[in-house]
Amino acid sequence: MSDQNQPKVPAFNPKLKDAIVALKAENNPKNLNAVLNELVRSPLLAPANFDLQGQSAPTPGPDGRVQLPPNTKINLIMVNSPEGKHYYLGFSDWDAVHAWQKNPEQGRQVIMLRFDDFANMVSKNPDASGIVINPGENSLRLEKPLIESVKKTKDEVSQKIAAQLAEQQARRIHPGDKVTLVEPSILPDAMIDPVCAVLADAPGVGSAYLSVMIVNGDARSYLLVLDGPQDEKLFASVAQAARPYLLSREKKMDLNITTSISPLGQQGMQGSEPFYRKGIGRVIEEDDDE
Repeated sequence: MSDQNQPKVPAFNPKLKDAIVALKAENNPKNLNAVLNELVRSPLLAPANFDLQGQSAPTPGPDGRVQLPPNTKINLIMVNSPEGKHYYLGFSDWDAVHAWQKNPEQGRQVIMLRFDDFANMVSKNPDASGIVINPGENSLRLEKPLIESVKKTKDEVSQKIAAQLAEQQARRIHPGDKVTLVEPSILPDAMIDPVCAVLADAPGVGSAYLSVMIVNGDARSYLLVLDGPQDEKLFASVAQAARPYLLSREKKMDLNITTSISPLGQQGMQGSEPFYRKGIGRVIEEDDDE
């Protein structure tokens, strides 16, 4: 792997905007579910006001992102409905931000959030009535009860997946089994990128490694090693992020998750290079051309 660690920004999801357009054209449960399914896996942009508390303004990195100084206060911009309700703003991509924001300079004060971030803010803020996605001609307004319901369902699914993964791992490896770990020749971007987006919100994870685990020369599965503490909630979120890729494979492969302190984790890290590093994000090989 190259020594040049290059950050990779989480990719926006074009399917979200298409799903919103379809829902606006025909409002039915099927189209609404399509929007919600894309929303929970999509990074969103949120305009905000930054109060640096008298600290020096940070310098953008090569990718345009900045590391905010400690104690920076971030206030997300909200909009009011004609009924006087307050809504957080979320945008599916930069085009949607620029279409709404007439002053390009103001568009620089934007942060990237996930659905869970918005759901938590809406739940904790008694003045928030929900979220408006892409305000404008094809805007979508999601009310607090719907957001809380989707978040609850998502968490329940994540918990079930985490329990299934733990059961699969316990069932797959037994005393005396021969376990061989090999580094993938090509990292699956469709799985790695969503996982990196989840890890970016997990400050306790320093790095992450991916191997293909072969048990007794036959059974194959992915092994994800997180250099951080045991965190079942994080395991569930990572598993949920990887699930669409795992289900899309013609030949199914399960995902096992462990930490660097386990014997299996130590084996997975030995002689391997991480695909994720804290503060950098996705680590890209110069010749990674999947």
